[in-house]
Amino acid sequence: MPPLFVRFFVDDWHVLLPGPWVQIAVVLVSVACGSIVGSERERREKPAGLRTLMLVCLGSTLFTMAGYAFTSSTGDSGRVAAQIVTGIGFLGAGVILHGRATISGTTTAATIWVAAAIGMVAATGYAGAALGVSILIRFLLSAARRFEVHRFGGLAAVDVAIEFAPDGGKTRVRIERVLMDYGSGAIIPHWSTLGEQRQRLTLQLHLPQHHLRELLGELAEIPEILTIQQEDRGDTKPAASTILKFTEP
Repeated sequence: MPPLFVRFFVDDWHVLLPGPWVQIAVVLVSVACGSIVGSERERREKPAGLRTLMLVCLGSTLFTMAGYAFTSSTGDSGRVAAQIVTGIGFLGAGVILHGRATISGTTTAATIWVAAAIGMVAATGYAGAALGVSILIRFLLSAARRFEVHRFGGLAAVDVAIEFAPDGGKTRVRIERVLMDYGSGAIIPHWSTLGEQRQRLTLQLHLPQHHLRELLGELAEIPEILTIQQEDRGDTKPAASTILKFTEP
């Protein structure tokens, strides 16, 4: 027989723990799982962050436990848990944002969906597996972004000059939130002031082409940005300058 601490990761906690303690332990593990996954979304300032994913994970655990409490005389005990799979889609749809040419938030919506699945796994008694999956999801969310930025597709080396109205410092905050999603190593920003009502940001970018288009599209959606000018860098051909957005101040 494997050691006790190993059994906690592979066996059903309903068998390992007595009476009401198993329910308390499962609920606490569910909250911990939600915090593991949600902390990554919170760090990136996504619509569904730490609190949301903790509650999603906890809620799916409670619904699944309630389903287990039903007897055969009151209906199918699995129907409550089955409704979580479809019902959580409404919450996920609420975080998907549609821009003029882009769709964002699909990763966060998928994270909400998988957080509900983790809560259901914890409620069935396999809380160790739920913890392991939470750590795996956290690793995937962090590692996949770095892998996409540095390895997926051809990398574009460009300089982007942005002039914007400061709006009391709020525009810079909006721009920094957009840049945060694309990794600090792939973007080198230089901020400067052109006047009281006009500031300039120069970006040295080293991104895959599809991420570059996504980044420029998100920046163009910020109304306070007046101009965006892209200059391609390359050793085999001279730099080419392109004006992507121009708005009269």
